[in-house]
Amino acid sequence: MPIRVLVADDDVHILRCYQRAFSGPATSSDEATLTSLSDELFGDGGENPTRATFDVVACSQGEDAVKKFATASGGLQPFDAVILDVRMPPGINGLEAGKSIRRMDPNVPIVFVSGYSEVSREELLQSVPPSSRVHYFSKPLSFSNLAQEVAEIVRVVRNSG
Repeated sequence: MPIRVLVADDDVHILRCYQRAFSGPATSSDEATLTSLSDELFGDGGENPTRATFDVVACSQGEDAVKKFATASGGLQPFDAVILDVRMPPGINGLEAGKSIRRMDPNVPIVFVSGYSEVSREELLQSVPPSSRVHYFSKPLSFSNLAQEVAEIVRVVRNSG
């Protein structure tokens, strides 16, 4: 089952990086190579349950993220995780979008990403409780590593509930 991820970032180039990194399986290149060799030597063992696939919905503003989350939550395809850039001028910032999303779903993992922010990591964790469902990554970052982290975060949430 694909992991549905909502991504909001005001930089179109960053959104493309998310799309590329999350378009393939969430595995390291070494793991992908080993899996490929194993399949070649021993036959395809079926889908590897540790590899995740993603369904990414991207937008460039906090207001759009809140609307897309509300629409998806009311339908049959809610999001498994949300990734928000902290600064997204000219509209609401990622923190405000995260607060709105948290009011709709107290359990969805929210990942904040920022290169520079006037909002501290501690403020983010405290403002959108529970802190166990809030994560923070600094730019620059490896988008493929972030995809792996998001896959693990969602796996933990799915297994806990």
